Amino acid sequence: MVNLMENVASRMNRDRASGGEFEPIVSDDDVLEVLSGADTPVLTTQMIADELPVSRQAVYERLRKLHDSEEVDRMKAGSRAVVWWVADESE
Repeated sequence: MVNLMENVASRMNRDRASGGEFEPIVSDDDVLEVLSGADTPVLTTQMIADELPVSRQAVYERLRKLHDSEEVDRMKAGSRAVVWWVADESE
């Protein structure tokens, strides 16, 4: 996890993309690395956000995009809770 945080920290002074928007601090690969390196088979959005220097909402938006591209799977685990895991490539 230390290498991940160093990698993310090196991007804290963000540049702007050609359209003027800031480049993201956390990449899809960063989120996937947190999920892959977890001690549990699934994580909540908050658990992932706790490992990265961005808000829970920012992590949730990235997870939604990863889910749309079938890189992660999700399941409701209660009235408001959702858990996430890296999608099985064989499916």
